[in-house]
Amino acid sequence: MRIAVYTLLTALIFISLTGCSVFNGSEKDKNESQKINKTPKQLRYEELNEEIERDFGDAEAHYQLARLYMTDRRYSKAEYELNIALNFKPMLREAQAAQVKVNQQLGNDSKSAQLADIYINQTKSKAEEALLLGQAFQNEGLDDYAFDCYQNALALAPDSAVLNKQVGYYYLDQGDRSRAEVYLKKSIQLNPYQPDVSNELGKMGVSVEVPKSKKSSGFSLDRLFKKNEGKSGQQ
Repeated sequence: MRIAVYTLLTALIFISLTGCSVFNGSEKDKNESQKINKTPKQLRYEELNEEIERDFGDAEAHYQLARLYMTDRRYSKAEYELNIALNFKPMLREAQAAQVKVNQQLGNDSKSAQLADIYINQTKSKAEEALLLGQAFQNEGLDDYAFDCYQNALALAPDSAVLNKQVGYYYLDQGDRSRAEVYLKKSIQLNPYQPDVSNELGKMGVSVEVPKSKKSSGFSLDRLFKKNEGKSGQQ
């Protein structure tokens, strides 16, 4: 009798354990299946929300979430996330440019223009910051504001190869090849070691004479800009 009871208890325990294992396994498989069925954008939404839940002060995560909302035309939600991002990191230039764009999309033209003026004025005395904001505006398709930033930066560092290159590419994007040529030629003269600029000038049929010595003015600024040079080409 005891043997029978023991055998029964053992069987029940085994069934209980294997049942839990099967249940857990099926739940795991279900979760994995749901994850596979989600689009990359849905997964990115989840990832960013998890990052924000872990660290609400992560300005970059709020900005990236705002970018997703913008691609889905959910501009009110995007503005909310951008406000948070700029609250934690007021000088996040990409978020500033996105804020200007979002307000345009919401029909808040007056506010959009006011914000643009504020952000541009913030960078008027700093060439590198003016470049960063200009690039951010250009990425948002706000070319007029981008141009203002580039002009402010050039006024501070006229002999910066990176700045002249950026303005040259800006004019290329606008279809103004003659002005683009002027700035790209100056950029290559200031820094001959720019294959992308040389190639672009070659496409224009421009022959460039490289000076024996490079101007030093603006060189220190170019070193500061080097980390942003990947953004300086055509988008």
